Amino acid sequence: MKAMLYLDPMSEPVAVLDDVKIVEFGSDNHPESDRVRIYYHTANLNATEMMVELHRDRKMTVKLEDGRSAPALITHASLDAKGRFVGVLRVLGTLA
Repeated sequence: MKAMLYLDPMSEPVAVLDDVKIVEFGSDNHPESDRVRIYYHTANLNATEMMVELHRDRKMTVKLEDGRSAPALITHASLDAKGRFVGVLRVLGTLA
């Protein structure tokens, strides 16, 4: 599944994520509103001139291709051995 990241108040996506996997923690160790993570990899993280990985502390909106969206923060961003951008988004609230 694909996803896009938006910074408020921008209407164009600042990042296009080629492949995402949604993981929900089932334990009570995390608050109910903080149990979803989105793991991603993409060939090119930045869709604009803005370097998204430098804005970890800014709340972004992630929109999945199935229509769900939620506010999120970048928790991890790195490169893998194939030169793709990989990382984790922490979803703040629920995907709706």
